[in-house]
Amino acid sequence: MVEVELVLLALAALFVVGAVAMLGATAVAAWTATRLVVTLSTLVRPVVLGPTDIRDVELRVAGLRALDHVDSGVVTNVVPERRRGASGLTRFSRRDGVRLDLALATPDDRTATVWVPVPEALTGGSRFERIAAACDVPPEEISDAVGAELPLVRGSDGGWRVGNRGHRGPDDDTALASSFETERV
Repeated sequence: MVEVELVLLALAALFVVGAVAMLGATAVAAWTATRLVVTLSTLVRPVVLGPTDIRDVELRVAGLRALDHVDSGVVTNVVPERRRGASGLTRFSRRDGVRLDLALATPDDRTATVWVPVPEALTGGSRFERIAAACDVPPEEISDAVGAELPLVRGSDGGWRVGNRGHRGPDDDTALASSFETERV
């Protein structure tokens, strides 16, 4: 009697495995057929150009530019923060820095953060000092930057970076862009 129950249990398990395999094969075949139909319909569909097509595109692009135009952000918070390095041996150590939270005037209420490492010595050319100068505060009073307006520049990747008022160094674009993050709230 026990052997019959084991055989029936094995047949039931084999049936379940077979049913799952058939279901998977059917799903793959349906997905492949759908992709093939979509591709063929795209190739067969005629392209119709109307007299207002380019005007529609220009209006849409103008609307997008007006929607996301941001040239400054207001510092809402200044927080001391330690971060690990991005690559190499710096990944194993943490650096002291300051995170500035910026409120951006966009319809979807985006916020941005800038993390700037604290320099070993004030030389007048560090990113920390450039950000403090852009906020019109001395570096040793960076907490007074709350409420200050930082100039922002739209990067080629679609994100924002902090621009500088006045002088710019040759490495400002890459140095500031690498420490800038944008997020939606």
